[in-house]
This record gives sequence, C-alpha cells and structure tokens, in this order.
Amino acid sequence: MSEVVVLPMARKPVWLLFFEGLVPAGFPSPADDHRGTRLDLNRLLLPHPDSTYLVRVTGDSMTGGESGIRDGALLAVDCRLTAEHNDVVIAVVEGQFTVKRLIRRRANTWFLVPDNPCYPEISITEPDLFDVWGVVTHVVTETRRGRLSSHVRVG
Repeated sequence: MSEVVVLPMARKPVWLLFFEGLVPAGFPSPADDHRGTRLDLNRLLLPHPDSTYLVRVTGDSMTGGESGIRDGALLAVDCRLTAEHNDVVIAVVEGQFTVKRLIRRRANTWFLVPDNPCYPEISITEPDLFDVWGVVTHVVTETRRGRLSSHVRVG
C-alpha cells in the first residue's frame, strides 16, 4: 500500500533554465544549440495553484508501471480536476489516503488499481466510503538517491 504525505510549498515562481531541444533516449545526436529559456517550474507543475499540492509517496504499490511513481517520489496533485478513467489519483478510502490508478470496468464499476501487480486492486463497492481527493498531474522522482529527501522535509 502506498501512503501519501501532503507537503507545504511556496507559490512563488521557481525559475529554471529549460533546454528547448529534444534529448534522445536512444542514440545521441549532435546538440544544435545549447541556449536555454527560462521556465517557471511552479507554472508548469501547478496550473491551478490554489488547488494543487505536492505530496510525497511512501510505499511501492505504484512501482513497475507507466506512472513512474516510486517510493519517495513527489507528486503534483490537482484537486480541481475531475478524475477520469485511467487517471492516477489520490483517493481517500475509509478515511485513508492512497495513490492508485482509477479504472472503470463495465458500466459504472470502478476500481483503484496499483501499477505493481503484487498488490490487490480495490473495488469501489461502497461509494460513500470513497472519494477522489485529486488527480496526479506530474511525478518528480530522483535518479540519484538521497538528494530529494534531504531537501524536502516533512514535519
């Protein structure tokens, strides 16, 4: 099971240099231009700043799938969006937060499905014990372990 921790965040612009060229994940190509433009990370991750939060995930129920959500990842969660089939959502099930993929099967039968096949899916049979808190729009994960957790403190 994955747990979710809501983090406080500053809503001021966070300007980063953005390299406009595409970087291939296959064979390298010669760099056309090394110029970068400025990109406001908050504007990219938080299009609805008053209803978007950063949360930290603990657990591995979402590893191994297309979402790219690993233990310790930060998620941008937009609470203004209406969840749709196949969205990754922060759901509240019987008063507990969890991050899962929202899947509709048959007419109106809904399930919360983990990306990790080692975990069971959750059938939403009691709609009054379930709520979608927000839709995950971005995943921030680290490739070099330890740096993200040392800069984002919980508590």
